[in-house]
Amino acid sequence: MTDRLEILRNDIDRLIYKKQPGYSRYFINHLYGVSKFCVLIALKRGLDPEIAATCGMLHDIYQVTDGTTQDHAIRGAEIAGQMLKATKQYSDEEINVITAAISVHNKKRKIHGPYEELLKDADVLDHCFYNPGYSVLEKEVDRYNSLVEEFGLE
Repeated sequence: MTDRLEILRNDIDRLIYKKQPGYSRYFINHLYGVSKFCVLIALKRGLDPEIAATCGMLHDIYQVTDGTTQDHAIRGAEIAGQMLKATKQYSDEEINVITAAISVHNKKRKIHGPYEELLKDADVLDHCFYNPGYSVLEKEVDRYNSLVEEFGLE
């Protein structure tokens, strides 16, 4: 069995270095950080850790390819779907789960399905743990507080 997650990560790394050389540290740290938090949350919630990690690796792919945040969730879901189909390693069902999560990961104040929530939560944790000296963003406070309680971090 090929390790499709590592193949995807290598593809994403090449894209980052090609499209965003000046921001490669940011994107590498953030995408891998969110991916790792996705695995942690998936294990806690009984979800598939590989699908979760894939969501994390691809969630900001539009920002990598285009450099903007405008409509990055929806546009990123489209790019992620194309990338996953091109690998011929993911089923249509898996691609639908991953792209659905990516498409709403910016809607932190709304509740969606399990993978959508997992991705939003992982994104928040990475934002908050990147630098403990930074304040939690207003739009992420409630979600962050719920995660602190869920993981017993108080």
